[in-house]
Amino acid sequence: MIEVSKQGNEIPEWAGGQGDLAPTRDDLNVIKRAVGNGWKIPDQLRDALPALCAKIAIDEKKGDRERLRAVEILRSMTRDNVDAAQVVDKIDRLDSGEATDRIELGPIQWNPDK
Repeated sequence: MIEVSKQGNEIPEWAGGQGDLAPTRDDLNVIKRAVGNGWKIPDQLRDALPALCAKIAIDEKKGDRERLRAVEILRSMTRDNVDAAQVVDKIDRLDSGEATDRIELGPIQWNPDK
């Protein structure tokens, strides 16, 4: 689990605190691993990540690696959200007795000669 100090002055502004630290390439690598591996990320940090990553991704002053990591984090977060939404939809359909998967069968023809 990623730890975030409870003191607001130690938490970077991008994570909802009042500190002025900018994320380093190593920070982005750890965040990418945390998102990709499903680690528990504090709500304060998780809520700040999309805006932070979008800001880094379009910042031409950042290096290509930092910008790429930011885009990869956004992609991972989006994929996780879509996967979670699909699971919730399937559970809702099961609870209401609806079909969860759609299977279409074509007409069946009897051919006794084969």
